[in-house]
Amino acid sequence: MNAKITFQKLLISFAILIAIGVIAFNFFDAGPLAKNKSVKARLDGLFQELNVHKISPPTESIEINLKDIHGDRVRLSDFKGKIVFLNFWTTWCPTCRVEMPSMEKLHQRLKDKDFAMVTINIREPASQVKAFFKEYRLTFTTLLDLTGDVSAGFSIRSIPSTYILDKTGRIIGGVLGPREWDSKEAIALFEHLADNYVAASAMVSAH
Repeated sequence: MNAKITFQKLLISFAILIAIGVIAFNFFDAGPLAKNKSVKARLDGLFQELNVHKISPPTESIEINLKDIHGDRVRLSDFKGKIVFLNFWTTWCPTCRVEMPSMEKLHQRLKDKDFAMVTINIREPASQVKAFFKEYRLTFTTLLDLTGDVSAGFSIRSIPSTYILDKTGRIIGGVLGPREWDSKEAIALFEHLADNYVAASAMVSAH
């Protein structure tokens, strides 16, 4: 297999998330940020504005091990300490093509912060993905899920699909479909996450 997902539970599918609605998301309720309720309120509002499904409690930390378009092996754990924007896509997907330029702008805006953009192409050869990246002038990391095992493990049913991972590799949110990722709301969301996110393990319970 070209990919290994090492978490204890299967990820909750977006279909289930839609069925149960928006889940309470309280990772900013405790610890140092508890003193600044405006930060939590702002981030909650940004999640709502972008129609991000917030996952609470977060999943276990996950690991993915795939090759990129240059043949180098990349693991999600390589980005530990950063907020990870994890996007599943294909070159033939019209809405993927629509959102990719805005993703590149978000990447350029935040690449020097605690933020990493990682995309996973589903079942397409490196040569085809390379040509797409050259055509669209994309510079962020993309990995090749040649067998489709990783996308199946994430219960991907439509593309583009995006997950947001915290700095310890746990999934804290998910998005179905394209977004304007260079919008002021998206930039503000990821800037706040990169600058202010405190892992739950470092927090003191507010209860």
